[in-house]
Amino acid sequence: MTFSERVTRFIGTHHLVRSNERLVLGVSGGADSMALLHFFYMKKKDWELELAVCSVDHTLRGVQSNEDQNYVASFCKKREILFIGKTVDARSWSAKRKISIETGARELRYKAFAEAMAVFKADALVLAHHGDDQIETMLMRQVRGTIGVGRAGIPVRRPFEGKEIIRPFLSQTKADLERYCSENGIVPRHDESNESDAHTRNRFRKNVLPFLKKENPQVHLKFQYESERIAEDESLLLQMAENRLERAVLDKKKCEYALSVPEFLDIHPALQRRTIHLLLCYLYTNRQLQPPHQSIHIEQLLQLLHSSHSSGSVILPKGLTARRSYDRCRIGFVMESGDIGEQTAIPIPGRTDFLSGSIEAAYLKGEELSSAAYTRDCFILDGDHIALPLYVRTWRVGDRISPNGMTGSQKIQRIFINEKIDRNERTKWPLITDANGRILWLPLLRRGMPFPSSPDLEKKNYIKLQFIPFTDFGRTQE
Repeated sequence: MTFSERVTRFIGTHHLVRSNERLVLGVSGGADSMALLHFFYMKKKDWELELAVCSVDHTLRGVQSNEDQNYVASFCKKREILFIGKTVDARSWSAKRKISIETGARELRYKAFAEAMAVFKADALVLAHHGDDQIETMLMRQVRGTIGVGRAGIPVRRPFEGKEIIRPFLSQTKADLERYCSENGIVPRHDESNESDAHTRNRFRKNVLPFLKKENPQVHLKFQYESERIAEDESLLLQMAENRLERAVLDKKKCEYALSVPEFLDIHPALQRRTIHLLLCYLYTNRQLQPPHQSIHIEQLLQLLHSSHSSGSVILPKGLTARRSYDRCRIGFVMESGDIGEQTAIPIPGRTDFLSGSIEAAYLKGEELSSAAYTRDCFILDGDHIALPLYVRTWRVGDRISPNGMTGSQKIQRIFINEKIDRNERTKWPLITDANGRILWLPLLRRGMPFPSSPDLEKKNYIKLQFIPFTDFGRTQE
């Protein structure tokens, strides 16, 4: 079977190209992309394709890179193929963004491809990644500890700018492409940077790839098969993990999720890692960050969630933190509120907004007490037996309350521990005090004085406090 037949079969098997499509080809001038350009030029008429070529000069090799672009432009001109040349300053871009030159060049290259696709109104971007690239990519990612679908390496197709990228050469080797160029009279350009051991990919290409090919000359096909199976398996497993994640999430915001530890531990171990991976991807993407986490970070989170200790924390890349407290674990980009401690006067009647919710205060008449709802979020006091004004504040070290019905006092901190209140919630929990600093009420948890007994029906200064917590605040226990 010829090169053209093998590639055509691969394209057909994966449904990569349809008749009458408009395609932009990414071409640098090297053997890989020149083989791609020639192959699609030869298929243009039979497949009724509209072609455009985008070539990017990264200005990293001076005159040479400019000559590479001119070479591609000349090739296209002779064959009446639309040529779109882009010149970018990869070195300045990378320095400004504090990233490697390779990463910066790639960002600018794909940005140029996207612009070319928009101008040409293309259906897809076609790139010349081949089987050797696939082997190198999969091995490098394994060594780095890549997790999830990233282990599959280079996808045959993926979404891009509302369209897609397709790679029809993944079943072919570098040698196949060089041979194709030679047979068709193409003399490709040569980039000397591809020989430098400074680049990780080049070291794999020069030291690891020859050994694998010696063991099995068709090893690229084995890796490609494995890549596609990994992608299929991960697609199913991620769908399952997403369903389990929804059940384990107690509450979520754009940059923070709260997980139920027992619900998470009930997930099958094979899905636990993928559930964490999915969660981290959501959080980093919501923060407009490229997910930087690797397998080691997932294992750290697993240790935290499986730990026999009731509390702990893990610091992840880019400032993401995970904080466990009892049966709840918060993961996200959240600033600690700290011990605020400042007290705010509560107007009566009126509403006071606080870190964790609102306090609504109103006067009641004695005759209204019989219909008042005595719930954990409601507190009724006799205005004649307290020192006004009332205040709301957060707890301080050493704070104590004399719970209604108990002799002596109890530390607020001990109440939090006994009630298994998340450490992150404690710093936001409201305390209601009188003008003398006496703690009257720890909303949802403890009252420091009883409800008025034998109310005077003529009295009009009974005080009702209603705590309205934020929907994701507090652990309310009966």
